[in-house]
Amino acid sequence: MTEKYLIVGLGNPGAKYQQTRHNAGYWTIDELVARLSLGRGRGEQRAQTWQGMARGKRLILAKPQTFMNRSGESLRALLAYHDIPPEKLLVIYDDLDTPFGALRLRQGGGHGGHNGMRSVLQHLGSREFARLRFGIGRPPGKMNPVDYVLRPWKGDDAIRARELAGRAADAALVWLAAGIESAMTQFNGGAARPAATAVDLKAQLALAQRAHELAPAEPKPLAKLIALLKKQGNMREAADKHLALAHIYAERGQPRLALTERVKAVSIRPSLVEIQQEIADAYLAAGNKKKAVARRLILSDYYAAQGQRAHALETVEAALTINPQHPKALLMRQALLRESTE
Repeated sequence: MTEKYLIVGLGNPGAKYQQTRHNAGYWTIDELVARLSLGRGRGEQRAQTWQGMARGKRLILAKPQTFMNRSGESLRALLAYHDIPPEKLLVIYDDLDTPFGALRLRQGGGHGGHNGMRSVLQHLGSREFARLRFGIGRPPGKMNPVDYVLRPWKGDDAIRARELAGRAADAALVWLAAGIESAMTQFNGGAARPAATAVDLKAQLALAQRAHELAPAEPKPLAKLIALLKKQGNMREAADKHLALAHIYAERGQPRLALTERVKAVSIRPSLVEIQQEIADAYLAAGNKKKAVARRLILSDYYAAQGQRAHALETVEAALTINPQHPKALLMRQALLRESTE
């Protein structure tokens, strides 16, 4: 059986904290979820979790929902529930002592004054796990560090933080595939090159848009435009452009690339339910029953989260017509039927 690995991002749940520096760990998990097209996830052991395969490994991603200072409670429960040793755990969190724009990976160590890590060490009873520190830098002047970490990123810093979340996701995947030493070699070091300012980014977007308009049937200008929209945080428009790029690939007779772009679009906007259904149908037509079932279950999760139980159950039933013995689908159907009778 393939061994399981757990990557945890620390943060605080709720819209109030979503854009704050203290939620750097959450941001990185969100980036990984989007890249790996893992869908909406589920709640377990007081955490929001996602499961899938990455770099040939069974991977669980988690965002504890216990609030930062009690992160260890959820993390300990997750390790026990999934029978994962600390050696196969990576914890991602914000760090005041790491310059903004830099990453620091290491195996073992203390909490460094970070209350979330203090809780993790207390509840795990072990220091022998990997950690990735997401540099947020020290607060300016005499600002209280508590106030600083709970303030949202603004302007150019927000753009730069999103870029750093992307690099942190890169580092996490290298850790998963090749281990901590390789990740340290590639990602430890000075702060990354400063990101473009908001003004520079706006100019780059204008150029990319013009390049796309001059060559509307060419994939490369549109792919560049998508990357810049994501840097800007304009995810809704980025999803629309992924669908436009999918259309270009389809017109060129490249269905696999078209499918990849549609998957990227729905990972950003799960509400694109018709596209979700098209993706599932495409996987099934290609003979990939496993991905067809997985995509229908992702869509069912979305319907359930929206309170659309009938649609959720109908979608699970569609998955079971493909694989009547799929364990997750059977459990989901059981849960939905139980909820409908309560």
